Amino acid sequence: MTIQKLPNTRPQGKVVVLISWDGKSQPLFCAHIDCLPNFDLILFDYSGKSKSKEVKVIQQGAYTINAEVVSECTECKGDIFQALGKHFINAKELPEYIGVLDDDIVIAVSDINRAIHCAKVKNLDVFSPTLTHDSEFSHRWMLQQPHILVREVDWVEVMMPFYRGDLLMVAAPFFTGFSTSWGFDKFLFPMLQKLTGATRCGLIDAVAGSHFRPVTSQTKTYKNGLTASQEMAEMKKICIDFLHKNHADLTKTKWFDRLFIQKNVYTRTQKNIYRIGRPIKQWLARST
Repeated sequence: MTIQKLPNTRPQGKVVVLISWDGKSQPLFCAHIDCLPNFDLILFDYSGKSKSKEVKVIQQGAYTINAEVVSECTECKGDIFQALGKHFINAKELPEYIGVLDDDIVIAVSDINRAIHCAKVKNLDVFSPTLTHDSEFSHRWMLQQPHILVREVDWVEVMMPFYRGDLLMVAAPFFTGFSTSWGFDKFLFPMLQKLTGATRCGLIDAVAGSHFRPVTSQTKTYKNGLTASQEMAEMKKICIDFLHKNHADLTKTKWFDRLFIQKNVYTRTQKNIYRIGRPIKQWLARST
């Protein structure tokens, strides 16, 4: 497979945001519709019980928005990425950005609008809002930092990422066979960003969503016989093998070492500081 450079400018046009849905509860239960969206909405029914292509009218307070339904029975978010790739495979025009949000993210439509605006101003290829500090999280650096608009990072977690449309479609063939999306964020997209030249990646600290459901995908074995951790290891191997075969020069760079080789190893002093810091932070949060 040959990976071509993408145009330096994104395909201009609409933004599409997918928000997952269990097919039975109130759609967009966690999304606060406080204004009209500056994006098209896809409601992804991961139970597979709804009809695809139907339009669901969602009213909340003073606002009514329409959502196109895409319905497919899935195990985890890797399946959703595959369905999204199939949805846009024959599109005449790809969206400028495609966002993929979990259904347990508490966020307002105005927040999403603002995040998209900030990303356009900063000309980002990949971005994500940050997480509030009371969220269930896997990566501490995804938490919101004060007094920052956009923070440059190597990659963003798949909890609520946005990708330029043409980049997501370059990634689509790699999704096949993965039930979870573990490794998509940390290995696949950074590799493809490097190869396509779409390297502008940022966290939008100006906007934060709250993730309240504990992360449980790591506790299961999926239909392919792999756990989430095993899928991540497999995706890492696929990316390393692909680079060695097609772009061996990149395997000798600091970029490759930072993303595929280095591990977060903390000294004893750093570990002790973290142990002391957490109770202090909790005490400060409780103080008035």
